[in-house]
Amino acid sequence: MIRTVPSRSELNDAPRRSSSIAIRSDEEVAGIAACGRVVAEALDAARAACVIGNRTADVAAAVSEVLDSASAEPLFVGRPADDIEVGRPFPAVACVCVDDEVIHGIPGDRRLCGGEIVSIDCGARLDGWCADAAVSVPVGPVTADRLELLEATRTVLDTAIDLIRPGRRWSEIARILQELALDAGYGVMDDFTGHGIGRDLHEFPAVPTHLTRGLAGRGDFTLRPGMVLAIEPILVLVGSVSGAAVRSDGTACGVPVETAADGWTVRTTDAAVSAHFEHTVAVGRSGATILTASPLRVEESRHSPAVA
Repeated sequence: MIRTVPSRSELNDAPRRSSSIAIRSDEEVAGIAACGRVVAEALDAARAACVIGNRTADVAAAVSEVLDSASAEPLFVGRPADDIEVGRPFPAVACVCVDDEVIHGIPGDRRLCGGEIVSIDCGARLDGWCADAAVSVPVGPVTADRLELLEATRTVLDTAIDLIRPGRRWSEIARILQELALDAGYGVMDDFTGHGIGRDLHEFPAVPTHLTRGLAGRGDFTLRPGMVLAIEPILVLVGSVSGAAVRSDGTACGVPVETAADGWTVRTTDAAVSAHFEHTVAVGRSGATILTASPLRVEESRHSPAVA
């Protein structure tokens, strides 16, 4: 999600009709899926590198090795910051965030400690087609509330994918996902959301996993076969400032965040811990197909991480 995610203003300027959203052929979807398999492998390698004592740079290096071996282009490195006067181009192949770092974390010399949550976001291009995915990983045993956060965030993503059907409005799905997150007591992100994807990392439409002002107007869209979407919920353990609340218009209030001096890393203002999961999916005639799936994630779901 390296500014992969539209800002609030971009949400309000989202396409007015589904005809502005790319509809991909089966062959094109297959091209995106090929890239998706590489991204999934890179995230599996990153997950394996999330061990006590490793640096966040080691996690990114695991991603880089996989992308290099597949001759896939990393799409995050070199992307310009929103505020070019403050931020340099993003310097790494993946975003690596720890605990209260929500998105856009720059990997470096920070050593991972037991009980932390690490979120890795990776986007790549292979043979002209892009894929984007993210996963959050516990480092060693984690506390019960952090384990529940991971499961809740993954459940929001799984539910979004399960609800995809041609003819359904995205706002209908976003409302269900919002209720799922807020009823469980988690905070959501206001300014960052999923997106269409294909030839470019970011394409129309904006794809939020909670109700936004954009979805209440021009930003809503109807799902059609051939659409390819990157869906990426971020949930936050509520803290002293963050909370789970809804505005009078039904849209969710986002958790307060701030951008670090590096111009990239976004943190919760009250050190509330977050989790981030993402898949690239294709809308089919009867549902959705995950294009960034990994067999290792199926196995992972059978063996829950230890609780501290």
